[in-house]
Amino acid sequence: MARLALTGINVAIDTVAQDASTTIGAIGGYAVVVATALPQLGVTLTSSYLAAMVGDIAASHLCSMPGGPPIIDQHVLPGQQPGQTHAQTCLLDHVAELRDVLDAFHASAATVTVTIADSTLEHADRAWHAQDEPPT
Repeated sequence: MARLALTGINVAIDTVAQDASTTIGAIGGYAVVVATALPQLGVTLTSSYLAAMVGDIAASHLCSMPGGPPIIDQHVLPGQQPGQTHAQTCLLDHVAELRDVLDAFHASAATVTVTIADSTLEHADRAWHAQDEPPT
Protein backbone atom coordinates (compact mmCIF):
# COMPACT_ATOMS: atom_id res chain seq x y z
CA MET A 1 0.00 0.00 0.00
CA ALA A 2 1.37 3.39 -0.95
CA ARG A 3 0.63 6.12 1.56
CA LEU A 4 0.50 9.76 0.57
CA ALA A 5 0.99 12.62 3.01
CA LEU A 6 -1.79 15.16 2.70
CA THR A 7 -1.38 18.84 3.40
CA GLY A 8 -4.22 21.33 3.58
CA ILE A 9 -6.02 19.79 6.55
CA ASN A 10 -5.96 22.35 9.34
CA VAL A 11 -7.04 21.75 12.93
CA ALA A 12 -7.64 24.51 15.48
CA ILE A 13 -8.93 24.43 19.04
CA ASP A 14 -10.24 27.78 20.24
CA THR A 15 -8.49 29.31 17.20
CA VAL A 16 -5.10 27.84 18.25
CA ALA A 17 -3.59 25.85 15.38
CA GLN A 18 -2.64 22.27 16.21
CA ASP A 19 0.11 20.21 14.59
CA ALA A 20 -1.57 17.51 12.53
CA SER A 21 -0.29 14.95 10.09
CA THR A 22 -2.63 13.07 7.73
CA THR A 23 -1.92 10.27 5.28
CA ILE A 24 -4.11 8.37 2.83
CA GLY A 25 -3.53 5.03 1.15
CA ALA A 26 -5.39 2.68 -1.14
CA ILE A 27 -5.31 -1.09 -1.12
CA GLY A 28 -6.50 -2.32 -4.47
CA GLY A 29 -9.68 -0.79 -5.79
CA TYR A 30 -11.79 -1.47 -2.73
CA ALA A 31 -10.10 -0.20 0.43
CA VAL A 32 -8.92 3.21 1.62
CA VAL A 33 -7.09 3.99 4.87
CA VAL A 34 -6.80 7.54 6.24
CA ALA A 35 -4.82 8.34 9.39
CA THR A 36 -4.35 11.59 11.31
CA ALA A 37 -2.02 12.16 14.26
CA LEU A 38 -2.10 15.20 16.54
CA PRO A 39 1.11 14.78 18.58
CA GLN A 40 0.55 17.80 20.85
CA LEU A 41 -2.74 16.28 22.03
CA GLY A 42 -1.68 12.63 21.90
CA VAL A 43 -4.65 11.87 19.65
CA THR A 44 -4.65 9.57 16.62
CA LEU A 45 -7.54 8.64 14.35
CA THR A 46 -7.30 5.84 11.82
CA SER A 47 -10.20 5.31 9.45
CA SER A 48 -10.67 2.44 7.02
CA TYR A 49 -13.21 2.27 4.24
CA LEU A 50 -14.36 -0.70 2.20
CA ALA A 51 -16.58 -0.54 -0.87
CA ALA A 52 -17.07 -2.05 -4.29
CA MET A 53 -16.80 1.45 -5.83
CA VAL A 54 -20.57 1.41 -6.47
CA GLY A 55 -22.99 1.51 -3.58
CA ASP A 56 -22.53 1.98 0.12
CA ILE A 57 -19.16 2.37 1.89
CA ALA A 58 -18.42 0.62 5.20
CA ALA A 59 -16.47 2.97 7.50
CA SER A 60 -14.54 1.98 10.63
CA HIS A 61 -12.73 4.46 12.88
CA LEU A 62 -10.19 3.73 15.61
CA CYS A 63 -9.33 6.63 17.89
CA SER A 64 -6.65 6.69 20.57
CA MET A 65 -6.47 9.54 23.07
CA PRO A 66 -4.93 10.12 26.48
CA GLY A 67 -6.85 9.01 29.53
CA GLY A 68 -9.05 6.43 27.94
CA PRO A 69 -9.24 3.19 26.03
CA PRO A 70 -9.22 3.17 22.22
CA ILE A 71 -12.62 3.93 20.74
CA ILE A 72 -14.00 2.10 17.71
CA ASP A 73 -16.89 3.54 15.73
CA GLN A 74 -18.47 2.03 12.62
CA HIS A 75 -21.11 3.25 10.20
CA VAL A 76 -22.19 3.03 6.58
CA LEU A 77 -21.89 5.93 4.17
CA PRO A 78 -24.74 5.94 1.65
CA GLY A 79 -24.02 5.09 -2.01
CA GLN A 80 -22.82 7.56 -4.59
CA GLN A 81 -21.87 11.01 -3.31
CA PRO A 82 -22.61 13.60 -6.03
CA GLY A 83 -19.49 15.27 -7.36
CA GLN A 84 -17.13 13.24 -5.17
CA THR A 85 -14.85 10.34 -5.89
CA HIS A 86 -14.55 7.36 -3.56
CA ALA A 87 -11.33 8.74 -2.01
CA GLN A 88 -12.84 12.21 -1.55
CA THR A 89 -15.92 10.77 0.17
CA CYS A 90 -13.69 8.81 2.54
CA LEU A 91 -11.47 11.80 3.30
CA LEU A 92 -14.45 14.06 4.01
CA ASP A 93 -15.89 11.44 6.37
CA HIS A 94 -12.52 11.11 8.14
CA VAL A 95 -12.27 14.88 8.63
CA ALA A 96 -15.83 14.99 10.03
CA GLU A 97 -15.01 12.11 12.39
CA LEU A 98 -11.82 13.90 13.48
CA ARG A 99 -13.80 17.01 14.33
CA ASP A 100 -16.33 14.95 16.33
CA VAL A 101 -13.56 13.09 18.19
CA LEU A 102 -11.80 16.32 19.16
CA ASP A 103 -15.07 17.91 20.22
CA ALA A 104 -15.77 14.92 22.49
CA PHE A 105 -12.17 14.97 23.77
CA HIS A 106 -12.71 18.56 24.91
CA ALA A 107 -16.23 17.77 26.19
CA SER A 108 -17.59 20.51 23.89
CA ALA A 109 -15.89 23.10 26.13
CA ALA A 110 -13.75 24.33 23.23
CA THR A 111 -14.44 25.38 19.67
CA VAL A 112 -12.96 22.77 17.36
CA THR A 113 -12.40 23.66 13.72
CA VAL A 114 -11.16 21.27 11.05
CA THR A 115 -10.85 22.58 7.50
CA ILE A 116 -9.76 20.92 4.29
CA ALA A 117 -8.54 22.60 1.13
CA ASP A 118 -10.09 21.76 -2.23
CA SER A 119 -6.64 20.87 -3.54
CA THR A 120 -6.32 18.27 -0.75
CA LEU A 121 -9.49 16.57 -1.94
CA GLU A 122 -8.04 16.44 -5.45
CA HIS A 123 -4.75 15.09 -4.11
CA ALA A 124 -6.57 12.26 -2.29
CA ASP A 125 -7.40 10.66 -5.63
CA ARG A 126 -3.70 10.15 -6.30
CA ALA A 127 -3.65 7.33 -3.72
CA TRP A 128 -4.91 4.97 -6.43
CA HIS A 129 -2.20 5.99 -8.87
CA ALA A 130 0.53 5.76 -6.23
CA GLN A 131 -0.25 2.12 -5.44
CA ASP A 132 0.64 1.17 -9.02
CA GLU A 133 3.95 3.03 -9.04
CA PRO A 134 7.15 1.25 -8.03
CA PRO A 135 8.72 2.45 -4.75
CA THR A 136 11.54 4.97 -5.07
